[in-house]
Amino acid sequence: MKKVISILLICLTHALVFSQENDVFLKYSQGVTPLHKFFQQYADSTIIIEYANATDGKPSSYKLISRTGDFVNTFYYRPIDTAYYSSFKLKKDFNVVLWTQLMAHKIGFAKTPPDINIFFNIVAINPDTAKKIWKNISIYKPWQMVDDKVFGRGCKGIPDDLAYDGGGPQIIHFITKKEIKTLVFWYPDYYEKRCPGNKNRQSAIAISSIFYRQIPFN
Repeated sequence: MKKVISILLICLTHALVFSQENDVFLKYSQGVTPLHKFFQQYADSTIIIEYANATDGKPSSYKLISRTGDFVNTFYYRPIDTAYYSSFKLKKDFNVVLWTQLMAHKIGFAKTPPDINIFFNIVAINPDTAKKIWKNISIYKPWQMVDDKVFGRGCKGIPDDLAYDGGGPQIIHFITKKEIKTLVFWYPDYYEKRCPGNKNRQSAIAISSIFYRQIPFN
């Protein structure tokens, strides 16, 4: 009986730790948004890199590559208010209440879920180049990847002395007609140097590098 209870306690503890780590990972992501659902509805398959800005409170930016039939297209979503900082210099010229309300409405976009809107743009890439990008990503078998929620965060058995630099984890969304799967890798470049050999982490780094080099934020 004691043995059974011990096993149950171990299972419950594992489930609790898994749930807590899962929450830690996903708090950096804006989750499944109207942007994701749009591509699930109208494209065959889509891969999205989410660049989270959780540390400074700004909304995430995204780079996307999508395939529909024989067409491969690239996009980005970047919710930037380029006028905010120049406007902020005028604060002293405004009534406090009016200024507060103006800014509250002006920066309200930060709470708007990502969607097909003014912040969404097509990245004009040669069609053959776009297909080559998709092919290069496919080498890493992205649809079969698993993340830190499955194989564990960090390096097993090695003390974690990472000095956080204010960044966040790497977040990749895989979208098909059937599902939207989100993978989260905690500082993959750092941990790959510290404890190399994790194939899923290596694939995440490689895919992220392809996005970085070949799909610009115009």
